[in-house]
Amino acid sequence: MFQPEDNSNSDQNLANIDANISTKNIAARKKQIESVFIKLIAVGLAFGAVLGIGGVYLLNQLGLTKKPDQIEQERIQQEQRQDPSDQVYLFSPIPKSLNGSAIKEPDLN
Repeated sequence: MFQPEDNSNSDQNLANIDANISTKNIAARKKQIESVFIKLIAVGLAFGAVLGIGGVYLLNQLGLTKKPDQIEQERIQQEQRQDPSDQVYLFSPIPKSLNGSAIKEPDLN
């Protein structure tokens, strides 16, 4: 069946691995890791900036950045700008010429 390896063989492999690593290899690997790290930071910052700008734009378009009193003022201004012909009346308004002198209440005496 399974035969375990003796420990002396694994110690030789570790010694060979340590011997193969030179200062040039370490410096090159360190430079490569730093390059990848800097690229990841740049991509993350760019993605975050795009996401942040998009979020602010969307909040402004939906009107979620306004204060409640600003919303109320805009609603009042919009009502004032509304055309009177757009309003719906249940009863027709009394003409100004008939308000008072022309219509008299009947005497009940």
